[in-house]
Amino acid sequence: MFKLKIITPKGVYLDKEIESLTIKLTTGYRTILSGHAPLIGSVDYGPMHLIINGETKYYAVMGGALSIDESGSVSLIINGINTKEEIDLERALQSKERAEHRLKEKDDNIDLRRAELSLKRAISRIDTYNS
Repeated sequence: MFKLKIITPKGVYLDKEIESLTIKLTTGYRTILSGHAPLIGSVDYGPMHLIINGETKYYAVMGGALSIDESGSVSLIINGINTKEEIDLERALQSKERAEHRLKEKDDNIDLRRAELSLKRAISRIDTYNS
């Protein structure tokens, strides 16, 4: 077991002892177990799952940073998070479709970065829902 603290712009989201964390970093998926070496990484958009008291919980995370200190405690500072149960699949699919459409348009009035982030959020939610 190790301590995981998840912080979002709204404050502390989760602070508890867990058995395992699997998360998508910008360098690929990483599973963290008790006794992991110190690490700092960039969190990508995508699914994350935790094992807490033998039960697997799924989340969609929206980018951020991960830090593992010398004691093995993990801190996640992330831009946003949804539990699998909070995800509205139909809404996520519609959001994905809208973002893809905006990215295909050649309109100068389209904010491409905003459309790209919207697409990443939608895909993160869809992938998590399907986990």
